[in-house]
Amino acid sequence: MLKKVVEIAHDILKSHLNENSVAVDFTCGGGNDTLFLSELVKEVYSYDIQFEALEEAKKRCEGRSNVFFFHKSHAFFEEDVTSFDAGIFNLGYYPKGNHEITTDKDTVVETISKALLRLNEKGILVIVCYPGFEKGKEEAEAIMEYCENLVSQKWDVFLFKLVNRNQAPFIIGIEKH
Repeated sequence: MLKKVVEIAHDILKSHLNENSVAVDFTCGGGNDTLFLSELVKEVYSYDIQFEALEEAKKRCEGRSNVFFFHKSHAFFEEDVTSFDAGIFNLGYYPKGNHEITTDKDTVVETISKALLRLNEKGILVIVCYPGFEKGKEEAEAIMEYCENLVSQKWDVFLFKLVNRNQAPFIIGIEKH
C-alpha cells in the first residue's frame, strides 16, 4: 500500500536536508510539516494567516527552539528568509478551521516564484496540491502551468500523482540545479 501523500512529501524533503539546513513551511496549518522539519534542520520558518492554526502548531512544536512562527501570509516570507534549502506548501485549507479560508492560486504562484529566487543550489520546493474541491483544482492547474514553464537548465520539476484518481492530492517538486 502506498504511503499517504504527505508522508511521501516528507520523504522527498528528508533526502535534501541535514542538521545545517534552513527550511520554510509556507503553509503551517496545525504544524505537522513544521514539526517534521524541525527535527531535521537548523531552522524552520513557518507561516499561516490563521491565528488558531499557529496556536495549534506552537503547542505541537513546544520545546523546539529552532522554529520561528509568523502570523502572516507566506507571500511575505522574504521579509524573514534570505535563503533556504527546502520548503513545503501543503495547500488547501486548515482542516480544523474555516474551510472557506483557503490558499489562493495567484498568491501561491507568486510566492513560489519569489521562493525559487531564494532557494539554495540543490534545494527543493515541495508543493502538495488538493484538486478535490473547486478552488483546489484551480490552484493545482495554475501551479502546474507555472511549473511547466520553468527553464529546464535551472530546474527539475517532477510530479507524483495517482493517475487513476483525478481528485486525489498530488505532489509537484521543484529542484534547483
